[in-house]
Amino acid sequence: MRKILFLIIMALGIGCCVMACSRAEDMPKTTIKVYYVDAELNRLLPYDEEIIDSDTQHMAEAVVAAIIKGRDYNEQIRRIIPNRKNCVTVRTQDNTAYVNLDSYIKKTIPDSRDIERLLIYQLVNSLTELKGIRFVKFTIDGEIHKDFMGYYDMRNTYKYIYPE
Repeated sequence: MRKILFLIIMALGIGCCVMACSRAEDMPKTTIKVYYVDAELNRLLPYDEEIIDSDTQHMAEAVVAAIIKGRDYNEQIRRIIPNRKNCVTVRTQDNTAYVNLDSYIKKTIPDSRDIERLLIYQLVNSLTELKGIRFVKFTIDGEIHKDFMGYYDMRNTYKYIYPE
């Protein structure tokens, strides 16, 4: 009797999982611009990414996930944010995205004013593409810091700038 009950519960669990996965494909999606760093580390390149059309918080998380995932197959793009879980997290509130950077990132990228600018505006320009986000504020390891790599004041509130 226990085996039969166990098999029924397993079958229901698998069925629910299959239904949830198939529903994700049916979810309405929206296309937004996500900015990636070019291979020469000179500028940001906008690329269209499809994300599930949801509330601002979930869409911001999807944008950050796309940036972290990168486009390693594309030789015109270079990753500066490491593909590491939770190295960048985001929460949204009142037209502002609050981005937390893990200090580990600083150890993985070259120390340069231009690299820090690209890092900041890759996130800022991508997140402000979302409806409901106009500004981005940064923390490092969950705390407000004057700087990240020593070049830009991370206490500032950032907004979109046109990529050069």
